[in-house]
Amino acid sequence: MIQAAHVGVGIAGLEGLQAACASDYAIARFRFLSRLLFVHGAWSFHRMVRLILYSFHKNICLYIIELWFAISSAWSGQVIFERWCIGFYNVLFTAAPPLAIGLFDRTASAETMIKYPSLYKLSQNRDAFSVKLFWLYVSNAIYHSILLFWLSKLQFMTGVVWPNGRDGSLFLMGNAVYTYVVVAVCLKAGLELDAWTWLCHLAIWGSIGAWIFFLVIYSNIYPLLPLGPEMAGMDRMLFSSPSFWFGMLVIPAATLFFDFVYKV
Repeated sequence: MIQAAHVGVGIAGLEGLQAACASDYAIARFRFLSRLLFVHGAWSFHRMVRLILYSFHKNICLYIIELWFAISSAWSGQVIFERWCIGFYNVLFTAAPPLAIGLFDRTASAETMIKYPSLYKLSQNRDAFSVKLFWLYVSNAIYHSILLFWLSKLQFMTGVVWPNGRDGSLFLMGNAVYTYVVVAVCLKAGLELDAWTWLCHLAIWGSIGAWIFFLVIYSNIYPLLPLGPEMAGMDRMLFSSPSFWFGMLVIPAATLFFDFVYKV
């Protein structure tokens, strides 16, 4: 019966460990069952839902931008992002926020969850994780990708990104867009969180800092290492551009404006 259940809970007591060994979760007393369900069960459901939806969101935000760039470049086959930046997106720069959501987020404190057992019903509601909600997140991510790319495209439309009239390259725009994407999806993770712990702060701001640190290092390793010649000096070009910093303030904020209003 324990093994036939979706989640089996066994009691490790005087009768032996047979039930505990056959279960997914083992508790020592029946009185611990309420905390397992009302606290950890509700928390885990909320975390997994947010983790799954956010993971789709952050990947759509970046990779659909390649589609918008293909349209704007007449299907030339050129990519807008540098290859290692694409590869490290999920590995380094947006890996920590999903972990923060999946491990540390909670809808309410443990004491509140025990005091008000009716809160457990929220995790049993079909609306909390439905096909409708999934497509809502997908649509929102596509909307974010549209803003992140086309606002950046408008920003770099003339190509002039320095006060002296110098223009930039394709990868200058690409790295600017990439920076805006990393900032936007990390801040989106913050909007998904209901509990901001210091570890959540570290995951979000540390991820943004990790991209900036990588950009500085990667922009200065060529020709010492035969990697990314098109990225040589990119950090100095980006950070010296007032246009880039203006976009840093405006574009992620514009992208997340309605998300912020909904959250508030």
